[in-house]
Amino acid sequence: MKRTVFFFVCLSCANALFSKPLQIEVQAKSAILMNADTGAVLYEKNSHSQLFPASTTKIATAIYVLEKTDDLSRVVQVSAESMKYKPSKGDWSSVPSYWHEWDGTKMGIQRGEQLSIETLLHGMLMVSGNDAANVLAEIVGGTIPQFLDNLNEYLRSLGCESTNFNNPHGLHHQEHVTTAFDMALITQRALQSPKFCEIVSKVDYQKPKTNKQPEAVIRQRNALIRPGSNFYYSKAIGIKTGFHSHSLNTLVAAAVDQGRTLIAVLLGCDTRENRYLDAKKLFEAAFQETKMRRVYFEKGAAYQKEIEGAKKPLIAFLSTEAAVEFYPAEEPDIKAYLYWEVPPFPIAKDEKVGEMRFIDEKGAVVASIPMLAKEEVKSTVLFALQEKWRALFGK
Repeated sequence: MKRTVFFFVCLSCANALFSKPLQIEVQAKSAILMNADTGAVLYEKNSHSQLFPASTTKIATAIYVLEKTDDLSRVVQVSAESMKYKPSKGDWSSVPSYWHEWDGTKMGIQRGEQLSIETLLHGMLMVSGNDAANVLAEIVGGTIPQFLDNLNEYLRSLGCESTNFNNPHGLHHQEHVTTAFDMALITQRALQSPKFCEIVSKVDYQKPKTNKQPEAVIRQRNALIRPGSNFYYSKAIGIKTGFHSHSLNTLVAAAVDQGRTLIAVLLGCDTRENRYLDAKKLFEAAFQETKMRRVYFEKGAAYQKEIEGAKKPLIAFLSTEAAVEFYPAEEPDIKAYLYWEVPPFPIAKDEKVGEMRFIDEKGAVVASIPMLAKEEVKSTVLFALQEKWRALFGK
């Protein structure tokens, strides 16, 4: 029986350099570029400053709805509460922040209309329907305030320490805030949902006929993924735009090139155009990087371990050179560990006896290289007799 010993020795990676963030300028007040798979940050500007997200809020609403809903084909009815409006004049402080504003973006649904949850998700994410966001929040949370309590708790579980959402759509409220970093974390989670990715990447969607309205076509508002637009970007896979007078223009976008998925968050852009230009600038700066390879330990590097009952110490060597590939803006901060997995005697020459693992600062294994026995290792006669005795008598 193999004696797996999770005993490790931390080795120094003296050659390691830390990542070099992309050296570019963006117009946005706050920005971040993150690798969706690893969480590595390639660029940031005031990424932990609290700002207003506007309709990029709907990313969080969508992923929470998707994680809490088993049947997206379920048909629900639009309630009177989800369609309430703030007064056209006067103080809004006494009314809930989820009530609609007359000039807010809408899907165009009606009170009493019956639609599927999937249709509502398309309307919320593609045309930024505040009405769809309210209906979804009420259906999933029971009430919209309860949904928001649940949503904020969920976001904290993702590591969003500086986010508080007062409504499910992003209409302005002084306490409805987030950061570029938190929005990147939310989007990183959202990209793990195939349905979310499918919806935000669509250019058009055929909204089915309902009890109140005929079928209609919903068209994507995100110019990055609309062929023919001035800001079309072929590597983009969508996500969400936002705007109101307090947040200015916001954008969360994702793009893929050569299997690498990146998330860009832009908050506080002065114009609609600049948010798209900033996103494309960030993506292209990253995608133009050439992948590097750093060798930390050469092939054959040997390490020794004393083994109970062995005639001599076990000497293990690396079967290949220990190297890590990375893009310059994403070089991981890693440590190398030896994990011994000692097989039973006799240990044969070239038999696997462990591995060297490179582990980054988040605890993820970046690479692992097998370690092999340099020569055969046998047990002492006394140890062999003791093992036979234990096998026979269980002592």
